[in-house]
Parts: sequence; structure tokens; C-alpha cells
Amino acid sequence: MSPRIFLLLCLFLLFSCKDETPGPVQDDRMNDYALYDSAGGFHRFSRYNNKKAIVLFVQGNGCPIVRNYLNDLREIVDEYGPKGVQFFMVNSNIQDNRDTVESEVSKYGIEIPVLMDQNQILADELDIRITAEVIVLHPVSRQILYRGPLNDRLDYEAQKDTSENDFLIEALDGIINGSEVKSMPKAVRGCKVTRRVKFETPLTYTEDIAPIFKNNCVRCHRDNGMAPWSMDEYQTIVGWSDMIKEVLISKRMPPWKADPKIGKFSNSFALAEQDARNIIKWIESGMTKGEGSDPLKNLSEEPTKWSMGEPDYIVELKTEDLPATGIIPYRIQNFKFNDSVDRWIGHIDIRSSATKSVHHTLLTSQSNSRVEGLVKRKIIPWNDNFLAISAGSGWLNQAPKGTGIYLQKGSKLGMQLHYNATGKREIDKTLIGFYYLNEPPEREYRSLASTTRNFSIPAHTDEVKVVAFDTITQDVFVHAICPHMHYRGKRASMFALLPDSTRVDLVSVPDYNFNWQFQYLLEKPIFLPSGSVIVTEGIYDNTFQNPLNPNPSVDIGYGVQSTDEMLIGFMNYTLANQDTLTNN
Repeated sequence: MSPRIFLLLCLFLLFSCKDETPGPVQDDRMNDYALYDSAGGFHRFSRYNNKKAIVLFVQGNGCPIVRNYLNDLREIVDEYGPKGVQFFMVNSNIQDNRDTVESEVSKYGIEIPVLMDQNQILADELDIRITAEVIVLHPVSRQILYRGPLNDRLDYEAQKDTSENDFLIEALDGIINGSEVKSMPKAVRGCKVTRRVKFETPLTYTEDIAPIFKNNCVRCHRDNGMAPWSMDEYQTIVGWSDMIKEVLISKRMPPWKADPKIGKFSNSFALAEQDARNIIKWIESGMTKGEGSDPLKNLSEEPTKWSMGEPDYIVELKTEDLPATGIIPYRIQNFKFNDSVDRWIGHIDIRSSATKSVHHTLLTSQSNSRVEGLVKRKIIPWNDNFLAISAGSGWLNQAPKGTGIYLQKGSKLGMQLHYNATGKREIDKTLIGFYYLNEPPEREYRSLASTTRNFSIPAHTDEVKVVAFDTITQDVFVHAICPHMHYRGKRASMFALLPDSTRVDLVSVPDYNFNWQFQYLLEKPIFLPSGSVIVTEGIYDNTFQNPLNPNPSVDIGYGVQSTDEMLIGFMNYTLANQDTLTNN
């Protein structure tokens, strides 16, 4: 081989083997629609901004034209899915729901996700009025590139063996090849989508909108709250209205993350879909103020110190000096419960002064755990023995009625403090208030945390599943759960497998976000018999499509810092067969 040919071959190999690792897509997150699908999955459209296009096919249960188009659509999905096109169905029918759509999905073998839009927020935005319509969106701007029929094979009460014009295929070929896409004037044949009745009188701020903010948002958006701005009057809401609409459409706010179909939680502040639609409609219709006083003015401020009056016992932590920028490693403070006698605790209130800096705090007992009597393993410090958690302006950790947390005098306690930089130096002083029970409770309120540290999430990899579990050896009542991952967490769930293999869902968090983690307090405790397996399942996204990912280019495993990863399923429980307590 001549030197010249050898050099050319080396150059060819060099350039043909260049790194094809994808990079981040620049996306302003406008029109970033987000919906649940019928199976409980969650889809925010910006997660698909690396695709060539996003195709929506309007579905409706019982529509014969939709059903007749399914094979045509499958063939297109099979051909263009591998070419980088993302496909969804969307159901905006007010008469359909997740259960009935799942039945249709099963009956007709539908394999692509069906997005649920029963309150018609997406229908309002895209003016959806008929099923079997195809809407093709640009993956970054989410602007409409094509809308119209899939092809011309079907008509009302008539159909052909094959189509003469394949409108969607022509549109996708044009998008992929970079040529002009023409929306076809041909009318769509389908079933009409009944739009919700319009309001007879205009929505007003004072009567309709401010009460929604008061009940769902002001808990954080207030002076001394953890949110960056306060919902304190009409003019403030008007000034933030475009941003409010955007975070409602993308379901970034309010940040309650539990799937509304699984579990009922006493501490839920989820926003009803109809309330979200009303806010958006009000903004788009000109933001009428209405009559009367402003409901958001002069709201009583959240207690800056204690929510239930002076506690029986107070611990004052050492001051934490926080930098203005950068990632702040976890701070740990250890101390003793130095009361003179053992105590039963009914409530624990954690109050941090730098409310906008605090991501979360976790209070644990290094001395107090009953885990080894419930599962056949040793206690895992900082996991099994947690007593209370808090975020920002503080949450009251309350043991359910008839229960209490047992603390022995001299118990070694530890506080984990996780802070976020706010752009300026902050000084935090955290106080912990303990409220005692006057009498021993009927049952002891205990904690368990299923976890695993044996996993690795490869770089540039999505949909990585990690599972943690514990088998319990006694009958219990579950009162609260909290799945925990870090920034690469995508979705999480906790469930129990009973001895007869029955699955009992505890919570599903299909839009997991490390910045918004909550302890989900069950309205009614769930009984689990001895031999049940408590399972926590986490799905991770270690790619650039995860906007929270600190570094998609590295393999990642277990670690305590938020740039590492974890999987923990926190659970609070009581023993089902525990007699009334008179002592420890």
C-alpha cells in the first residue's frame, strides 16, 4: 500500500468515526405542552425536541373513522418512528376518561401513547374540533407544520382499499428533507369533538381566579415564602400572567407531582385541570378584575416562627453561611435530644430563616429505630431512621391521630441540610420544635426506607430502571410514602406485592423532579400483611434531554451528593397488631 493511499485511508477512518454523541437542543420552552397519557405516563413536549417532528393524531373512543385509520397510522409509525418522528394520539373528548381509553387501547391494539386532554387545555391551544385530524408540530417551537387528514382513503360511510394521496407521509418527507410543507385544504373526516360550554359571564379575578391562587399557590408565593415572587395583588398577577400561563400549560406549576389517579393524599395541593383551564381562559380573555376587594391583598402572613405556638422543646442549629452561587454540598449537624425524660412526640416543626435557599432538610435519629424487627437486615443510617422532613418555609410533620414518635432522652439526632444558591450570600439559622403528647399513643409511628446502592446508569442513556425492595415480617398500616432520587430521576413509583402476588399501588410520580419532592400523606392508611414486598422503582434519564442533568457524559452510581444518584423509598408505618402503649 502506497503512503498516499494509507494516509487517505487514515483520514477516512478518522472522520467516519467522529463522535456522534448528541448535544443539548436550544429550546425556549414556549408552547411546552404537557399531558398524562391513558396509562399514567407523563409527556412534556420539550423532552422530544431532539426529534424531527411531533405528530398528534386526534383520537376518540367509538369513532369508526379513527378505528379504521389505525392500520394506516401503524404503518406510518413503523416507517417514520425510526427516522426520528415522535407520535402521539390525543383524546380531547369530554365523555372519555383514562379507564375507557385504556379499554379502547387494549381492544384495538393501540401501541402509541394516548394523551389525555379531557379539560381541553390542549384543544383550546390547538383548536382541536374533530377526531382523525393530524397535527404535526415543530419539535422545538411547537408551531404547527401541518394539519389535516392522514390520507384520503376514508370518507363518511365510504372507504377505498388504498389511498390516492398520503398527506401525512408527504408532510413528513418534506420535514425530514427540509423542503416546504403545505397544509392541505381538504377537509378532515372524523367525529366532532364537543367543546366545553363557554362561560355565560366573563371570568373575573376577584370572583373566579384569585380564590384559585389563594387555595393552591399562595402557600409558597407570599412574603417570606419559598417562591421567588409573591401573589399579593391583581396587578402582580397581571404582570406575571404570561409566565403563569406557560407554567400551567407545561404543568411545571403547581409542583405537586403525584399521578392524580393513584392514591388520595391529605396534603395534596394539586391544581384541578378545570381550574388551570379557567386561569388560562381568563388570561387570554383580557384579565377582567371584577368588583369588590382584592382577595390576595392583606392575607395573613405565614407564622415566621411556629405554626402551633411555642414548642415543648426547641433545638437551635448552628448558623450556616451560604455562598451566592454554585452547588452547595450537603451540610450535616449532629446533636442530642437532651430532655430529662423519654418523650412521645406528636408534631415536629422545622423552621429555616433562609427560606428561599433551603431545598430540604431531613431530621433523623441515630439511636431510635425498629427496622430490624420488621425486615431481615440491619438499619441503614440516614434512611430508615428519619423523623421529619421540611422544605423552604417549613412543613409541620404531624404523626397521625392515635400515633406518636418515641424519643429516648439522650438520643443522637442528625440534621441534613440541602441548600440552593440564590444569587446572593445567605445566612441560615434553622430551629426544630418538638411538640409532646400528654399520654402514650395507641401506636408508635415508625419509618422504613427501602434502598439500593448497587447500580450504575450509563452515560447518554435514557429509561434506566433501578429497583429497591424490602420484605416485611409483620402486618403494618402504611401512612405516608416518599420516593427519592436525584437530578437524573425521570419517574418513580412505590407499590407493594402482597403474598398472593396482588399489586397495591402506593404512589406514582411520572414527572419526577428532584427540586420538588414531597412526603405523600395517605388520606386513609393502607394495610399490608406480613410477607408483603415494598417496592420502589426509579427510572432515570442520563441524557441531554433531561434539562436537570448535571453531566450526561459520565456513568453515574450511588452517592450522597445531588450530582450523584440515589434510589430510596421512604415509608411511615404503624404495626397493625401493636397494643396500646404504656411505655417503650
